[in-house]
Amino acid sequence: MHRKPLLSVAIALGIAAVSGCASQQPPMTPEQQEMARQMQQALIARMQAGTNQILAQQSHTGTQAVPAVQEVLSEQELLEKIRAVQGGGEPVAIERVRDGLRIGGRPYLDPEGEIINFSANALTGDIVYALKDRGDAIKFKYLSAAGAQDAVTIGSATRDAGQVTFKSATGQTLAGNDIVGTSVGVLVTRQGSAFHYVPGSGVDSLVVPDGYRVAPMQKGDFGSTGYILIEKIPEEKGSLQELTGIFSSLGETVGLSEADGYMLLHAETGRTVKLDISIDDKDVYEYSNCKRQNDFVNKCADMSSYESIYRKDGSRNQGHYFWRVDWMQTPQGPFAVVQEAGTRKINVVNLESGVKATVLERTLGISSYNLYQAPDGTISINAQMGFSKQTIDDAILAYEQQLTQLSQN
Repeated sequence: MHRKPLLSVAIALGIAAVSGCASQQPPMTPEQQEMARQMQQALIARMQAGTNQILAQQSHTGTQAVPAVQEVLSEQELLEKIRAVQGGGEPVAIERVRDGLRIGGRPYLDPEGEIINFSANALTGDIVYALKDRGDAIKFKYLSAAGAQDAVTIGSATRDAGQVTFKSATGQTLAGNDIVGTSVGVLVTRQGSAFHYVPGSGVDSLVVPDGYRVAPMQKGDFGSTGYILIEKIPEEKGSLQELTGIFSSLGETVGLSEADGYMLLHAETGRTVKLDISIDDKDVYEYSNCKRQNDFVNKCADMSSYESIYRKDGSRNQGHYFWRVDWMQTPQGPFAVVQEAGTRKINVVNLESGVKATVLERTLGISSYNLYQAPDGTISINAQMGFSKQTIDDAILAYEQQLTQLSQN
């Protein structure tokens, strides 16, 4: 705002300088006066040109310093991008592997980062996966196993001081304790509530019953079933309730009582399905300061424990709830496959009716099992029964056969 006055002063000083020089000389002839006038005009023109150049440079620099505003998609625009990659093909097999996922028998990799988890609906081919982004950020992308298999970014999440903040590609922001993908969106969970963001549909919320909290890890698909896994809040350390819980846990382990550590909660109706899984089975134990007693026994002075879905050697921590409960949508409705009664039974549960049936059982425990859902919805189970393996090709058919047999008895 001071540029014009400064320019006028500079021009005036230049004219005065020329005039002053001229006043110290004898009177000029008309030719000399004309020459002095031309010199004054030339000086004014040069100063004006220099000033304009400086102003132009300052204006250009100021324009470049303003960062461009990042374009935010509308919900409809993001939904259209997702629909564009869904295609009209038939779904293909979707499998969980240690380093991500496999589609149609082939590993699927994302060039932007490592895929760390995903949720899928086998019937439609909808997948939302999470991958490591720069720093501690996690990016969520939609992928269709029935379409072009071109991923669409839904949004990104960052974690700070135990809190997670998710920001969608549309500018929607959600904050909580943990975050997982669903087959159609992202689920941000808190201690007693959760928020489900679906592109094009906005955000839905749910509240957890007293005494329970949202389980941090969700292996089943909330997006297609409407069910979320909740976990019983442990008693305070050192309390009488904790001591009582320890004895109760021992009874659950040997089959004398039934656990109530976890339930599947339907978000809309509030319906719950209790699962016979203890909250005390998810820790991994490590021993230190050990001394060899004989060929079979080491005596260790110290022990530490922590929650993990994998053991130190990379194998599954089979006691963790993450490996013990799967739930998915099928042509017959939402079903769950659960390892209950310690590790002795594998039960199939109709989540709409709450009725369960045991399809595999072993008194000494079932070491591990893998579940696979075909694109047509058929669920197969492959279980390690001691030194042998047993396969159930159609878990829902086996479930119905068990119910029929029980009714006849």
